[in-house]
Amino acid sequence: MQFKLVTKSDLELQKEFLLLALWTPDNEPAHKPDILEVPHIKEYYSDWGKDGDIGFFALSPDNKPIGLIQLRYKSSQTQKYADYPEIAMAVHPDYRGLGVASSLMQHLIDNSNSGLRLGVHPLNISAIKLYQKFGFCVYEVAKSGYPQMMREKQV
Repeated sequence: MQFKLVTKSDLELQKEFLLLALWTPDNEPAHKPDILEVPHIKEYYSDWGKDGDIGFFALSPDNKPIGLIQLRYKSSQTQKYADYPEIAMAVHPDYRGLGVASSLMQHLIDNSNSGLRLGVHPLNISAIKLYQKFGFCVYEVAKSGYPQMMREKQV
């Protein structure tokens, strides 16, 4: 699989994938694009390119972006591991179940030298299993009800 670095010029595409990253169960309405302007969501992309920002698009064989993974130092719902950068990840629905998420995660891990953290919807069992496969574990459930997961820095 090929990857492309996320740059400042990719803002609209980055936002499209971040909207997908705000996963909801099938029986709930999908988020509307204006949720991306909520301050704690906007933190994922605002002024992209700051020190420590790392992001990759996964590309299809015809170079179409089909997934995103990124990490960024940002505010945290919890105090523990708040100094770790937070991951956001999404795969286009047409490409789910094909190993894209695993490839993205492995590529990010290979290109990062820090511990990692993330929050995940408690009903997103496939995502939770993926994160566990890569060594993430739940360290707390935030007030929002979302499990907070972390992966220690590997040496």
